Amino acid sequence: MKLKCPECESLKIKDEGDSVMSCNDCDLIFDSGPKWTSYNPDTVVPSIPQEQNINSRTIMKWQKETRTGNLASRSILLASDEIERIAFDLKVDNTIKESALEIFSSSSKAGLVRGRSSEKVAAAAIYTACRMENVPRTLDEVADKTNLNRNELSRLHRLITRKLKLKISITNTSNLLPRFSDKLALNRNIEIYAQDIINTVENSDYRQGISPTALLGASLYLSCKKYKVRRSQLEIAKAVGTSEVTLRNRAKEIIKLI
Repeated sequence: MKLKCPECESLKIKDEGDSVMSCNDCDLIFDSGPKWTSYNPDTVVPSIPQEQNINSRTIMKWQKETRTGNLASRSILLASDEIERIAFDLKVDNTIKESALEIFSSSSKAGLVRGRSSEKVAAAAIYTACRMENVPRTLDEVADKTNLNRNELSRLHRLITRKLKLKISITNTSNLLPRFSDKLALNRNIEIYAQDIINTVENSDYRQGISPTALLGASLYLSCKKYKVRRSQLEIAKAVGTSEVTLRNRAKEIIKLI
């Protein structure tokens, strides 16, 4: 028996995965299970507070479908809640949230959510959105707000990027510098000298292959040494999200370069 759209009775139904269907004629999203046929339109469902809504047609549509009972599968709702939570913790704006929701939706249609936790894919989607919008947030910062480790988040990010054929620019280390300089309570002179080191490295052949966090940490460490400001390798490594060994090795290589 072919499914019909409960709204316009069209037979042009598309399988979105996870038992979620959409109508090609009226764009209605509904669940293919037996429960949607018994939906009672008189059922009163509490509304979502206005301040929690995102000014996006996509999220508004998902919330409407969920409230009216047409979306029994919770994967999209779980993802939107997780993206909202992580975005709040990372202090990013609505543009990142909306972009992450679109990335999650595209990932779901591409079959990347099936067999994986919606919350984990949502976390990877918001990190990917930050990278696409050049918002300076590291893997460790996002991973700390989720139940993923750094490597798992990185793998999911690369999978999403490859499958959806997204264009991701190289992280601009200079954008990260002020945030971590403040985090370590360093003065302006240290930040300026660290920026000079970063510029020297990025203008050399050595820049290829070194991670932004390793370059950032080594530059801050060398700058602290120059100005005799006491910050340990471990303290700086933890702040920027790299290992103490990596920071030490990159610092030695940068000293030879400069």
